[in-house]
Amino acid sequence: MWEPVTLGMSGARVQRRPGVYRKFTQDADVEARALSWLRLQGLPAAEVLDVGADWLLTREVQGRGAADPWPAGDLDRVVDALAEVTRALHVLPAESCPFDRTLSVTVPEARAAAEEGRVDLANLDPERQGWDAPRLVRELEWLLPAAQAAEDVVVTHGDWCLPNILLDPQTIEVVGIVDAARAGRAGRCMDLALMNRSLRSAHLNPQYGPARAERYLARCGANDAADKLAFYELLDEFF
Repeated sequence: MWEPVTLGMSGARVQRRPGVYRKFTQDADVEARALSWLRLQGLPAAEVLDVGADWLLTREVQGRGAADPWPAGDLDRVVDALAEVTRALHVLPAESCPFDRTLSVTVPEARAAAEEGRVDLANLDPERQGWDAPRLVRELEWLLPAAQAAEDVVVTHGDWCLPNILLDPQTIEVVGIVDAARAGRAGRCMDLALMNRSLRSAHLNPQYGPARAERYLARCGANDAADKLAFYELLDEFF
């Protein structure tokens, strides 16, 4: 018997039964290939068991989600483990990564999403609440030249937020990475921006907060990258 899984904000329908997860998504093949490639590089991405036209079956990861409640005394260690796996991801050989998520790909996709009415305007970040799609596009175009000039291409996850990372609650080591359909070559600050936002969210993840977000950025060597992070947070609104 499959049970529904409601944690997460991807919009995909997810089910579980002992030992396996089934995710229904139009990106099933893309995500299966991305997870498998990341595993081949030595990262603890979820193991793909089977894939269909619109579904993906993965082996269950035995761990606790980074977005789940953690003892207060473990939170700094969790943040440090997140920074460590981020660095490990970003030093993978970008030149051999088969997935392109650079701005030359994602910005046209963002424009298309706006034109086709696929931007979720009801779920924008607080500072952009009430914006319409044309305003989002104008802001994106205004900031794009500086972002292109500073694009530091590495291997990225693309949806690098707390619910997509699992840790061993005893060792506080990362043991699972999921939801990798947007993985590929992209600017390093894509992942940093989304994790920074996830850690800072008083609504979604109040146990962390701004101080631990700064700790994460410092350990990733990016605590002075506010402008770059802001651009990628804006870009993420389109997806």
